[in-house]
Amino acid sequence: MYRNLVIKVGTNVLTRPDGRLDVTNISHLVDQIAALKAAGISLVLVSSGAVGAGREIFTVDEQTEEVASRQVLSAIGQVRLMELYRQLFAGHNLLCAQVLATKGDFRDDLHADNMLNCFRALLHDQIVPVVNENDVVAVTELMFTDNDELAGLAARMLQVDALVILSSVDGLFDGPPDAPGSQLIPLVNAADESVLDFIQDEKTSFGRGGMATKIRIASRTAQNGIPVMLGNGRTPHVLLSLLEGKWPGTVVRESPGL
Repeated sequence: MYRNLVIKVGTNVLTRPDGRLDVTNISHLVDQIAALKAAGISLVLVSSGAVGAGREIFTVDEQTEEVASRQVLSAIGQVRLMELYRQLFAGHNLLCAQVLATKGDFRDDLHADNMLNCFRALLHDQIVPVVNENDVVAVTELMFTDNDELAGLAARMLQVDALVILSSVDGLFDGPPDAPGSQLIPLVNAADESVLDFIQDEKTSFGRGGMATKIRIASRTAQNGIPVMLGNGRTPHVLLSLLEGKWPGTVVRESPGL
């Protein structure tokens, strides 16, 4: 039984193909997170989707440069995303708390201590900390590769029992996921770099990361003693499988023999 988790949900789990928020799937994920909380599991939710939420309600001038465009969409979208989370978690008598971070918050000892203290203060039964990159103030050198990196840093900072990374694929396959005959790899040794040979590293439509990034972050995290579960955030009740001790995706851990 897991006592504490970091759960990262990617953009393509939270949005529809047209980039708009998929409220139905977000609601389903919130229901599952509430069930984990009710089972006594302490957790942090790392959520992408702010830029997509901003894109849903605002159109940036085409002449606006890329970084400024992302800042505007994120600033607007973060409000929309958090309001949706607030409403959905309130249906389970839970509060959500917003935590925005840059890579600098994990590099500087003082900032890291402050963030750790913040997480500890928020990790109460009725609160779900919702973490995202602070795109509004982050510049290139302070940007995470994507929220997979942020989730890995948060998991290692909190020394949780496991990190869950949900995307739009079931996990790591031994070939192209959509190709006939490709098989899901259920268990990966964190030190086995040969698995990178299996990866068709194509980023999905709105996310910044790909499977190669996920495996690298997962391996680094697992080598710090924290197993990582890679799974499909659109699989019905995927998070509830954690309560049953069965994971339908790929598990990356320090030793497959454990």
